[in-house]
Amino acid sequence: MKIDLSKLRTIELSDKKFFDAAAAKMNTQSCECSFANLFMYRKPYDITCIKLGNRMVVCEKKARIIHYPMGEWTPPDELQRINAAFVEAGLTDGGIYDVPEEFLDKHPDCDRFFELEYDEGMIDYMFSIDKIANFNGPKLRKKHNLVKQFQANWPYAEIRPVTKEELPFVAEMAVELNSRLEPCEFLDEEGIAMQEAWEHFDELGLSGIIMYAEPGYAAGFSIFSMLPAETVDVHFEKTDHSVKGASQTLTWQLAIALRGTAKFMNREQDMNEPNLRHAKRSLDPERFFKRYFLRQK
Repeated sequence: MKIDLSKLRTIELSDKKFFDAAAAKMNTQSCECSFANLFMYRKPYDITCIKLGNRMVVCEKKARIIHYPMGEWTPPDELQRINAAFVEAGLTDGGIYDVPEEFLDKHPDCDRFFELEYDEGMIDYMFSIDKIANFNGPKLRKKHNLVKQFQANWPYAEIRPVTKEELPFVAEMAVELNSRLEPCEFLDEEGIAMQEAWEHFDELGLSGIIMYAEPGYAAGFSIFSMLPAETVDVHFEKTDHSVKGASQTLTWQLAIALRGTAKFMNREQDMNEPNLRHAKRSLDPERFFKRYFLRQK
């Protein structure tokens, strides 16, 4: 039976319940399965979706790829059939993104249908919230030294939860901090995504913290949402880099705020950017969420 893609459409807020249930069924820790991420980046990446039975299939029209279907696990032959429908419709070039390592473990014979590709820059960094909160291990103890310097320099520092009333201030701070960075396409895309976050904060299930170095002077903020498997996905984290130790203190305070809520913190990919990779690995990752890319033979 031919797959009908006529109902392919842009992701809407009303899809959240289905997406969340589908992600929970897979018990995935992938940031690419976060409804908040998919919704916030739907415009710059032209992200669309379609329900196929009890699965949700995401299609990035800009990249001309589909994501591994969310919901009930999809075996290779069915995945090949879904993928072929998108190719035949002229929507993709035969690539399937965000294929979990678990799929390859379940189906080692998937090479009958697909060629396998792997990019180290696309893995998600997973951190133990307790380890960061307690500075466990030599790498994190180095971070503790920077936190102590921050505390000494800013004795009246305070952490507050992001409230709806403070969102306009957080939005202004995000624009100001990004304006200090070298302009690039990623920052433009992130700016669009953050605007979606501020406009639909509660509907997307977002939460966050603001770190004030002193009353009236905010030195950073972090915005996050929940994933399955006791995992928090950190979507945006911005600090004033002129304040020594602000970044390390914000990450530590986020871990403290999340303790008892989740066990893992997904700080997403490094995109093969050397400085970002160094920063993420210096936090001593507990594990990695490895995703693969399949290309139809």
